[in-house]
This record gives sequence, C-alpha cells and structure tokens, in this order.
Amino acid sequence: MILNQYENTLIKNDKLPSSWQSQKDLDELNDFLQKNWEQRSVFYDDSEITSKQQFLAFTGQKGLRTRNYIGTIVYRGEQLNIYPKMFRMDIDDHETGELNQKHLMNNLIRWLEYCNRSEYPFITISSELKDAEDLKELFITLYIGYVKSALEKSLYYQYVDETNDCRSIKGKLNIRDYITGKIPSGNGNLFQCTYSKFEFDNCLNRVIKYTCKQIFNMTSQKNQKALRGILTKLDEVSFTPCTPFDCEKIRLGSVHKSYRIILSMSKMFLLNQLSGYKMDTYESFCFLFPTEMLFEGFIGGFMQEVIGEYGGRVHLQQSDMHLIEDVIYNGESLGAAFTMRHDILVEMNGSIFVLDTKYKQVSRFEGNPDEVMKIVTEEPKQTDIYQVCEYARKCNISDVYLLYPMFRYEENEPAFPVGKSKSEQGTIRVHFVRLPFVFEEDGMHTKKMLRKVILDIFDIREDGGKSI
Repeated sequence: MILNQYENTLIKNDKLPSSWQSQKDLDELNDFLQKNWEQRSVFYDDSEITSKQQFLAFTGQKGLRTRNYIGTIVYRGEQLNIYPKMFRMDIDDHETGELNQKHLMNNLIRWLEYCNRSEYPFITISSELKDAEDLKELFITLYIGYVKSALEKSLYYQYVDETNDCRSIKGKLNIRDYITGKIPSGNGNLFQCTYSKFEFDNCLNRVIKYTCKQIFNMTSQKNQKALRGILTKLDEVSFTPCTPFDCEKIRLGSVHKSYRIILSMSKMFLLNQLSGYKMDTYESFCFLFPTEMLFEGFIGGFMQEVIGEYGGRVHLQQSDMHLIEDVIYNGESLGAAFTMRHDILVEMNGSIFVLDTKYKQVSRFEGNPDEVMKIVTEEPKQTDIYQVCEYARKCNISDVYLLYPMFRYEENEPAFPVGKSKSEQGTIRVHFVRLPFVFEEDGMHTKKMLRKVILDIFDIREDGGKSI
C-alpha cells in the first residue's frame, strides 16, 4: 500500500495500512522513527532540541498526524509519502491522487542543490541522483557518490598498533616480558615490541566494505556496478561483520573530513540492520526533511547565486543582535538575552535589506484592496512582523521582507503589498512577498520566475541597471 499525504494533516486509523493499525504496531513504528530521529543530524541540523521524534504525532484513537517533515516512510512494506503543503494547487486543495514520488524527489534534489545547511554533495552528483526511482535508491546513490569521491581523492590508511616478537627493538619494548620471559627461556635475542603499522585494512574501511555488501542487493544494476568498483578498490580489506558500535569507536582527524559523512551514513544502514528491520528486502526505510529548513536554505542559496552576479553580498543565518542587550541582577551583568536572528541579510549598492523566510500558507495577493488587506492582517503572524520591525529599528534599516512560498503551478503576482511602520527613527517598510518554490517538470520555468521576483525586490534589471 502506498499512502500519499500532505504535511500537517491527520491520517485516521482506518485509513492506515492494516499492519500499522494496532497499538502494538504503532508503538513499534514509533520506535523505528525514534531511531531515525536520533540519526537525523547526519544530513541536517534542525531547530528541534527535543529528544523525542517529531516526524509523526501519534494521536491515539484519532490516528497519525504528519508534521513539518516531508519525504518517505517505508515500514513493513507499506509506504507513506509526505508532500509539502505547497504542492497543493491552493489553500483549499487537499487532493493527493495526482501526486507522485518522482515529483517529490526531483524537488528535493533541486532544493538541496542550494541548501547549505545540509551535508549532501548534490551539486556534484545531482545528475546521477535524478535517475533514482525512489527515495531509497536516492539515498543509496548518495552514499555511493560519497564513497567513490573519497576513494578517488585518497585511500584511507590508519596507524594500527601491533605487538610481536622482533629480532631488533621496534617501537616500545615490553621490558617485563624480556626480563621475566625471554631471558630465562634463552630467547634473549627476541624482543616483544608494540609498534604502529600504517594499514589499509583498518576499521573504517571494513565498515565501508561491509555496508557496501549489505546494500548491494537492495539497489539498481547501475548502482551495483558502482559498488563492484568500490569493492574492487577495497579488495585488500577484510570482510568482517560490523555494527553501529564499530562506527562509534572510529575517530577521524580533520584531514579525513570527507569520510565523516560516510561513517555516519554507514552507521544508519547498520542501525537499521541491528534493529531487526529487514535490510535485504528493505521493508523499513525513513527519509525525511524539515520543510522549513528546505525553504529557507533553498531561497537563501538561490539568492546568493543571483545577487552575487550583481556585486551584492548575501549573509545567511546571522544572529549578532539581541532583543535585550543585558540582564542585570543585584548589580551584576548576566549578559544578553533573546537572540534576534534573521534568515537572510543582503548588502546591495550601499543599502542593507533584511529578509525572513516564513514557511506558511498565505493566499495569493490578488483581487480587490479589501481582499488583500484581509490577507495581510489575518494570515501572517503578528510575531513575525514584530520581529523584523524590531530588528530593522535596531539596525536603522528601512526595508524588511517577509518571504512566503507559492503553491505549485502558480504564476508570479503582478504586485505585492507593503506595510509602513512609523517610528522616531523613520519609516520601516514591511514587504510581503510570495516566491515560487515548487518545481514543475520544466525546472527552468520556476527558476526564471524566482529570479524575476528577486531582481524586482532589489530593483535590478537583467542588464545590470536599475529598473524603472
């Protein structure tokens, strides 16, 4: 059974696959998701500090509620695809029958190409990832891409301690063994020594080899061919069963940074195996991303590319200011409190612009003035507006922007509303802007639309001059 749902929607128990409906089944599913939740930092750092999994909410008799994570959960052979709410045609659209996993995958790849908060090398292997038939295949392709890249750059060698009897002193001599063992036995010409040997057959390479063997039968012929090449390079490495605990014992220095993600991904594969979720048939699999991070990262990365062409500078995720600069207690300074973070700060032609991405559904800014006024006053959160206005006042900035995603297949709006907030420092203009986010089959169309909106924001013409 394949079940398609949007994020932040309720799935009633009677709509769930039969193997997910009992309380025992749901408890085991929750346990499976918890293990994946604990490993999510392999791919991204979200803002959730809780140790309890946030992928799905288990609501007892009501069923399951999806949250702000998108992707695929495969459990006991049943599949739940969770799509961004912006895949809807409009706010009232809840139809999921036309959704397909390939569309979701293609969008994930495009977003992550620009998202610098993820650990993926999508820019270098995005063409290979687009051939993947499902998210499991994408995941394996990604792992193979990392391993191939690392092995091509430099093979991993490690100093391994060995203890042997030697005819000359090598490394550290075991004096006690020599005095109490070798001399009394007439073997004074032998020395028990511990020394380091630079080995290719080490723990990390064994983990990689074992993981590659485990995923071999789970993937496409194309990936199997790539895996054969990897295993050939690791031919001298011993084939030893490995566990996630073996991964935890390995310590990598800064010079081997490229192997860190490989080790973490290996741990995830091996963790699934240890947990009893069958890897050979891949009955269970979890691949989920926080949509807020994707939207923020994609827009920020895309804006860096576009604005950079015109000499502008884009800064992401800066938090150098506080709402309260200092807390005083009994005459003692305790420091600042309440960090004021903006998503994007742009320096352009001597001006500074503050932009905050808000992954919220906002209606189209179109129609009569009363309708637009209703959208502006009711749909954005007041706290969002307070935050950007206060930041602007502290930095003496005149223009701030709240950026919202558009639904799929929407065309750019002809105009966006601007709110004015007056203060002693001057007038702050709050711009409400909706941006293309969902890629259609023709990805270039979405890029062109997004590029146009960004250039309009900063009053830039394609020829480098100012727009009229």
